[in-house]
Amino acid sequence: MKKLLIILLFSLFILTGCANDDTPISMIVPFGGPEISQLYLEASDDYDIDVVQGPDPLVAAFGSRQYDAIFAGSNLGAIMYNSNPEYVLLATIVWGSTFIVSTTDISSISSLEGKDIIAFGETSTPGIILKYCLAQNNITANITYLDSVASASAAFIADPTKIVLTSEPVLSNIKASVTGVNVLDLQAVYGEVSESDSYPQASVFIKVDLAKSKIDKLSADLEASVNKVNSDKEGTANLAVELGIGLTYEVVFGSIPTNNLLYVSAKDAKLALVEYFNILAETNIALIGGMLPGDDFYYGA
Repeated sequence: MKKLLIILLFSLFILTGCANDDTPISMIVPFGGPEISQLYLEASDDYDIDVVQGPDPLVAAFGSRQYDAIFAGSNLGAIMYNSNPEYVLLATIVWGSTFIVSTTDISSISSLEGKDIIAFGETSTPGIILKYCLAQNNITANITYLDSVASASAAFIADPTKIVLTSEPVLSNIKASVTGVNVLDLQAVYGEVSESDSYPQASVFIKVDLAKSKIDKLSADLEASVNKVNSDKEGTANLAVELGIGLTYEVVFGSIPTNNLLYVSAKDAKLALVEYFNILAETNIALIGGMLPGDDFYYGA
């Protein structure tokens, strides 16, 4: 009887484990380049995805442990890890997609001296890169932060003479909506004042106790999705329209080259991430949570 009970309990354990492995992988993804990167996952029943605006829902997600994976700014993941190491970095997927737009003259970073700039992401990569580029060029500007890239772009569309920070695919949407838009590429500015020509802007973070089978699946599927986005712009734009992500075919198609999407595993991206975190630490150590994250932060490294 005791042997039979053990067998039944073991069978129940096996069945429960299989059921858990069959459940969709839950993810929270910010609108913009990160969403574009995983469009082919969003189209799959194997994933349960919430798309959000702004960083606040992402911060809440790290605290709630509700999701298997969180797409977020690389430094936000470091901050949350240093506070409570519940999520580790799986891969970096967005390598710099930050731009200044205006219908006024913004031909160089020096043209921003003394100007009013509307921005977003004060404590995440877009806002940080803006401040870093200004500081490294000894430029003083008056920056007003809004809650999201959507809010910043709405302010620009309402008054195109404003100077506004944006990113892809919103940049392509702006260019489709407003004529005479001038664009200052902050990736180029960053490349002039740093050792790298791009920076690890957004990454994917996974629960520390997520089953390896799900980690392997997410890693393979996301890398395939990023590759498909870059190699099949037409198919990706059509899929975005089918999924109703709120962007037109033309905007998605046009944004893909400047989204700078590339799947790089935590192990292979570690050096670039450490360089980026050191830059942030020199500016304000709080931007990475008070210290450089340890080796355990990088999955597989």
